[in-house]
Parts: sequence; C-alpha cells; structure tokens
Amino acid sequence: MIYLTGANGMIGKRFKELYDKPITNISYRKKVPKNLFESHDQSCLIHLGWSSTTRTSNIDQIERDVYNSKKLFEYYLEKNPDGKIIFVSTAGDMHQSKVDDEVNTELSEPRPRTLYGQSKLKVERILERYDCKTITLRVTNVWGGSIGKNRVNGLVDKLINAVDTDNQLEIYANFETTVNLVHIDDVINLILKTIDIDLDKKHELFLVGGQTVSIYDIISKVSRMGSLNLKINQKEREKTFINVKSLKAKKIFNWNREFNL
Repeated sequence: MIYLTGANGMIGKRFKELYDKPITNISYRKKVPKNLFESHDQSCLIHLGWSSTTRTSNIDQIERDVYNSKKLFEYYLEKNPDGKIIFVSTAGDMHQSKVDDEVNTELSEPRPRTLYGQSKLKVERILERYDCKTITLRVTNVWGGSIGKNRVNGLVDKLINAVDTDNQLEIYANFETTVNLVHIDDVINLILKTIDIDLDKKHELFLVGGQTVSIYDIISKVSRMGSLNLKINQKEREKTFINVKSLKAKKIFNWNREFNL
C-alpha cells in the first residue's frame, strides 16, 4: 500500500497519474489524526505535503509543518514498523551559493536560506532517528507541472504558461543567477524506483537535480516558443548559483533524466 501526502500538489497529482497501483491519500489541516493508517505486510509513506513556502515568515506555520511531519511518521510506524518512508525535501533552498564553481553532493553541508529550508532540514534529521527504512530526496527546482494559483516558485512553468498571452509576468532577479532544473516526470521516475528497491542502509539521502541554467538562458529558451510580456527588475538583485550533482541516484537506482528545457 502507498500512503501519499500532498496528493493535490503539483508532484502529488502527477504521481497519481503515473502510478498504477492503489494509493491512499493522506490529508489533514492543522493537526494529524491518529487513525490514518492500517497495518500492511508491505507499505510505503511518501511525504510530499507541506503548508509553508520559501516566502513563509510565520513561525507557527513553520513549526506546525515540522510537528505534523513527526506525528505522521510516528502514527505510520506504529502500524507499519517495517514500512518505508520517502520524504521529498529541498536542494534549491539548502545548496544555493554565492560561489559559481561550488559543486554540491550528498556530502555537502546544507545551508538553508529560508525558514522553509530550515524546517525541511529539521524533518530530515527527525527521520534519521527512526528504526525503519527512510529515503530523503533533496530536489532542486521542479518544472513541467501545472500552475496553481498559490504556487510561488516555478519560473519555467510560469513563463511557458505566459507564452503568446496578454499575461504580464514580473521577474525580480539577477539574470546571471543560475538555478538547477529537474523535470517533474524525472522526479516521479526516481520516486517509483525508491519504492521498488530496498537499500542496505536504513537511512539514505539523495540530491536530485539536473540542468543548471541561468535566468537569462531560461527566458531565452522559453521566448523561442513565442512572445512573452515581461516586467523585469534586476536592480540590487543578488547573484547566486547552484550546482547539484545527482551521481548517487544515478549509481544506486540507475536513474537517468529524460528531459531538458
């Protein structure tokens, strides 16, 4: 049995489209109910659900995400002590740098730049305490999904969605800043592999990234699809970089990306 939080989010929706076996959606608001799970011979909890974003400044909301994750894990393991937990964390927030040539791997020290990133890192460390199989996927900037009204990131998808429309898109960024992109279907493909393959170690961390590209090059690539109506402000915008290598996922899961922008 697959238990899935965040089923209505971008990755969750796409996962349900591509996964052809039974899924139990787990949803909650401010508090995780205790009776969400049943006992199974084989099961997996995929934790995608999160209420805060990189723009969240409300400490209570941040702490609630961490607390709810902890209770979710505990309630799942009470019924499924031999189960597996897959947690989708953030590489984009933890491995951003002011240095152009810095390469990040699983051995690199995470440096969360927002409360959102700090909360994800806290949950990663909570997972390491449990006596069960856990996999943490630190994912960079996912693209290729739908544009929800509450989505605060996703420059690529917002640009593609604005092509040949009257919609004006405001961009406040240094054009030399680089981001790391990974297509949503490549992420789902890796999640599917982590479900099916049991690893020797109980706790494993994987950096999940793909194409490193500048803001300038993203706009250039998308503008070849059609016209864009942009409002651009680079004034006093800091230049940052991210370079993530996913060699561990490629080696252990034979994971190879199929999509580039």
